[in-house]
Amino acid sequence: MPATICFNLKKIVRLLQLAGLCFLLMFNVETTSAQTFKIIKIHCQLSREDTATIYKIARYEASFYNAVFDTQKNDSVAINIHVFGRKADFKQTPDGENSLHFFADGYYLERTGEIFVLKTEHVNSALLHEISHAFLHLNLKNPPQWFDEGLATYFGSLIVDNNQIFYTPVVGRIERVKEMIVGKQFIPDDFLRYNNQNWSLNHQSITDKYTIAYSIIYFMVKTNLNLIKHMADGLKNGQTANQVFAEIFGSAQGFNNRYTNFYQQQNLD
Repeated sequence: MPATICFNLKKIVRLLQLAGLCFLLMFNVETTSAQTFKIIKIHCQLSREDTATIYKIARYEASFYNAVFDTQKNDSVAINIHVFGRKADFKQTPDGENSLHFFADGYYLERTGEIFVLKTEHVNSALLHEISHAFLHLNLKNPPQWFDEGLATYFGSLIVDNNQIFYTPVVGRIERVKEMIVGKQFIPDDFLRYNNQNWSLNHQSITDKYTIAYSIIYFMVKTNLNLIKHMADGLKNGQTANQVFAEIFGSAQGFNNRYTNFYQQQNLD
């Protein structure tokens, strides 16, 4: 069984400071947030606990993106979150039918900044995923799709429980990446060249694209947490992801080698 990592939100800041990684999370669960969240419920009920969890998720992600982008603006962002109890109602939203076609329980609508989520047993995961999109797009214009979906998928694997965040590696995705590496089905540096305009032209399946995007974020987090901030800074300054990784690892091949070696050594049994 893979290890489950538990993050105590009151202690993690100090631990990260000691490790020199204080960018990751500046979050105190006792502080109040100036965020404006409007939760619109359509044919569904949310308990007080459900509502508190939604706010907790948003505060956690706001703190993360504040630290990554050296800002406080995410504390005051306004986000409308639409939660649907019926699939038929969700399908009537601007991109609901297309979302369900790809087996997604929610989506972020960039042109309005709204989040639409179908209430299922996976609603917390969907919210973690979609709120990540909202914050990233607020801080970085036109982010590369691998970075956008990779971060959102990584956040979607977190589990919120009281004042703790639990993270368990997504074994299925990691095993699939290992298979693709063995089969030489993709080259990491080449994958990064696919952006919002041409990612859809990639021959790989949607599931594999999300899996590779997640795997790059997971690699970055496990290698050095500061790589997320380094990437965000580079992208905001006009660099490509390939350029940022080449700068970090010495060359594109250096990145390919480090990524490949990392997954060849992963043993999640």
